[in-house]
Amino acid sequence: MSTTQTGAGPVVVGFDGSAEARRAVRWARAEAKTRARGLVLAYCAHDRLPPPGADLVATPLAEAVPAAADEAAAVEPARRQLGSMAEALHRTDPDLDVRTVVRGGTPEAVLTSVADETDAAMIVLGESHTGVFTRAVLGSTEAEVTKTAGRPVIVVRGEESAPGGPVVLGTDGSEQSSAAVGFAFDFAARHGLAVHAVHVARIPVWGPTSEPLLGGSVLDPAPAAPQEITDELVDRQLKPLRERFPEVAVEVVHGIGPAGQALTGQSSDAALLVLGRSEHGPLRRLLLGSVCDDALHHARCPVAVVRA
Repeated sequence: MSTTQTGAGPVVVGFDGSAEARRAVRWARAEAKTRARGLVLAYCAHDRLPPPGADLVATPLAEAVPAAADEAAAVEPARRQLGSMAEALHRTDPDLDVRTVVRGGTPEAVLTSVADETDAAMIVLGESHTGVFTRAVLGSTEAEVTKTAGRPVIVVRGEESAPGGPVVLGTDGSEQSSAAVGFAFDFAARHGLAVHAVHVARIPVWGPTSEPLLGGSVLDPAPAAPQEITDELVDRQLKPLRERFPEVAVEVVHGIGPAGQALTGQSSDAALLVLGRSEHGPLRRLLLGSVCDDALHHARCPVAVVRA
């Protein structure tokens, strides 16, 4: 999907039994209750099961029979963990509609397909602990899900958020951040929180301007817009949201330094960090980095990524 949507369905949360996943479930449960939605716990079998839409009939019988036994053995512990988690949720919230799904495929494929099938309001997952080298070569589950999902993705990370902390919004007044702005204001209004709109002036980097293999220009030689112009763009972008959500207090913050560092620095006492994500080629992201990827692995609070 090329555009981000917030569906009318449940909150979908990835679950693998880890402490990080259990914390993500707690966050997702609270958000589902706030929105009066159901909750879907999705377990990814990491390609041990046929992916969504696979033709099982076309699988050679000689391969299918032993594979089926292996798959059943692998899936049964997952079903028990999901069942135990669902029972615990029912005990604390008997009115909460909780469903479970076990499916084969990559985490991004499974979570995205389940979210699309249920018209999910959002996807929630816990932070992973892959190293810098592994992320650079193979990527991370968090980053891959945010690149493929057509709806907001929340990665629950950092320490437990302090009650009443603001929603920190990364914005530059551009179209790429408009969906994130709407999500941030809506979330703040639902939870009675303020919005801190953080704008970091872009620092131009000189270099080649056109490289199709890298998904567009790699290095941007355009001069940074004057501060007063970017302030005007941000104010113009925030104005309709201020009018729609008059109860939400708004503070505009001018960040200093690289955008990723400035935003993660603001996340210490935040309830949520909200960022937009635009499309760039993988090599371009590797060379220049990504504000979203930086936040996903360094922010001190949950991070919501809303694709442009």
